[in-house]
Amino acid sequence: MPAHTAAPPPLQRSLDGTLFPPQALNHRVIAVMVDNSPSDARPQSGLAGADIVYEAEAEGGITRYMALYLKAAPKEIGPVRSTRLYFVDLARPYSPLFAHAGENDDVWGPLKDLSLQGFADMEQILHVPEAFWRDDGRTMPHNLYTSAARLRSAAPRHGWPDRPLSAGEFSFANARPPKTAADVVVSFWNGYSVRYRFAHGAYVRIIDGEVQHDRGRPQPYRVANIVAVWIPARVTDADGDLEMNVYGKFPALVIAGGRITRANWVMPGPDVLPAVETQAGKTIQLQPGQIYVEILPQGGQVASGKNVWSYASSSQ
Repeated sequence: MPAHTAAPPPLQRSLDGTLFPPQALNHRVIAVMVDNSPSDARPQSGLAGADIVYEAEAEGGITRYMALYLKAAPKEIGPVRSTRLYFVDLARPYSPLFAHAGENDDVWGPLKDLSLQGFADMEQILHVPEAFWRDDGRTMPHNLYTSAARLRSAAPRHGWPDRPLSAGEFSFANARPPKTAADVVVSFWNGYSVRYRFAHGAYVRIIDGEVQHDRGRPQPYRVANIVAVWIPARVTDADGDLEMNVYGKFPALVIAGGRITRANWVMPGPDVLPAVETQAGKTIQLQPGQIYVEILPQGGQVASGKNVWSYASSSQ
């Protein structure tokens, strides 16, 4: 009789809806603040391997990324930069290892309080310098890098044990994409925009006419889903620092597989993972694959073909 062969374990979905063996996902989510300075930070490292990338303005019209990792373990992520309070708030539902290099003055106190409650504040300057390194080929402060391995190795030594995410978030389903679709242009304040070009079932990101890819890896990023969310922001000082409350229900667009759906982004609070719903309250299914969440201030626009979407406030 043939020897008995154990059935392989069932696959589980990572944050981006792709299927992986359970042991590959039995880790804490990693969140890394990544620089997007036009002349000093590009091309970045490690964004190609992120499950989800949040993009929001920092100040002065320049955006910053918060990249979330679960299934992949990039050997180089960066350049790592400082955080803002709204990025901390966006990260909290994932209970991640939160990697950054400093923060604005208004973040220090809340972040200290969160750390006392167990939030894994893996800040480079004061807390876990061993998880980061400088690249002499780039100028400071745009030359700080980390890796998934270094963060996961350092965290337990500082009291942040590894643990899986307790619940998934978005719903996913494979849908056959069209052969062609119009470009999508996401415009923030002060003239910054990013163009998404549909190619072979996914979107390529283009900034300032350049196709985005990781440093040392010429393959373009392939984004399966774009979720544009309008969250009102307020400029708080002459430096252009922003304040925004990310918790609540906000108007959104879901762009997946060449199709655009008006939606709501629902993120009730720091203990609940976000969701995307139709305006009638039904769950929207995303395509398995990388997700970019574009956090737009009021007045930010999304354009595709002859269609333009914009919101003056959080109301619809």
